[in-house]
Amino acid sequence: MSVSEQLVASRGVTVNSQLFDVSISQHADERFWRVDVRHPVGSSATGTALDSDDNFLYYLIKSAVAGETSAWESLARWGHRRLHQPVW
Repeated sequence: MSVSEQLVASRGVTVNSQLFDVSISQHADERFWRVDVRHPVGSSATGTALDSDDNFLYYLIKSAVAGETSAWESLARWGHRRLHQPVW
């Protein structure tokens, strides 16, 4: 997260018996959102920045910020899949 980004919300979410830290930040000047998913043990992390409101992740981010538990779980699962992609 850069200095000009502001943390909007964060939550610990369990996926497949593993706890992940999910954080959502916003850069108001450049108008983008960032979601980061981190496994608290080790240095495993993944994330992305979004600037388009037609993206499904954008919908999940907005829903999570509004307090929807299922959106937090979906973001954690998205991060879990990205962290555990098979290496071909």
